[in-house]
Amino acid sequence: MKKKIDVLEYLDGRHYDSKVKSRKRYDDITFYINKVIDYGEPVLELACGTGRVTIPIAKKGISITGLDLLNTMLTEAKRKSKETGVEIEWIEADMTNFNLNKKFNLILMPGCAFNWFLDLKSVEKYLICVKRHLNPNGGLIFDAFNPDLNLLVRDPSKTYPNAKYQDPDGGGLIIVSENTKYDKATQINKVRLSYSISDKTITNELKLRIFFPQELDAILKYNGFEINAKYGDFDQTPFISDSRRQILVCQVKQ
Repeated sequence: MKKKIDVLEYLDGRHYDSKVKSRKRYDDITFYINKVIDYGEPVLELACGTGRVTIPIAKKGISITGLDLLNTMLTEAKRKSKETGVEIEWIEADMTNFNLNKKFNLILMPGCAFNWFLDLKSVEKYLICVKRHLNPNGGLIFDAFNPDLNLLVRDPSKTYPNAKYQDPDGGGLIIVSENTKYDKATQINKVRLSYSISDKTITNELKLRIFFPQELDAILKYNGFEINAKYGDFDQTPFISDSRRQILVCQVKQ
């Protein structure tokens, strides 16, 4: 049975793209293209979504496969790649349980998709799949949020602004707000998103697992990976306490 993510932007790739564009939150494409050049093709991108990173890499003439759980995201990815004129193999699958019978020089998972793993079992299944699909000396690159304690202790009864973007169906401005509630025992942050569209509001909840820096390093070590580099931003500045993200460049221990 497929996992279900009941959030508007993940049910419709057009909403996802519109929201990301409005927030201008990602500056990672040049970073990933440069890493692909370092490692060489073929490349596999997990949690590829609408092809935000996949398509720019393919435009460089690089062989890349995009894998995602959600057909709604892949539908938009296929439309965009066709419009752009690039050939990409799109695969609908769970990134904790896939077998493509192919190996890659580099596996990417951008967009802090690592935070979708809610428990250690899911992380371990994901890393087993990665190992199965990496060539010797191949690389794994992904990012995760660096926990911000100020956000995690926010009052769950209060509402905070999240984003504003134009409805891709022409319905006007969509205003997104959020409430968050962090569970210290499970390290899961429940984010309740409210999408205000004209005279109605769509409300739903997503869950993100918070991974602390030393915890994440240990998970990789004890699952057979070594960390070649850890950055705090996509300009490759070193990871420090105030970094927004944990960006990891890894490979399987030989």
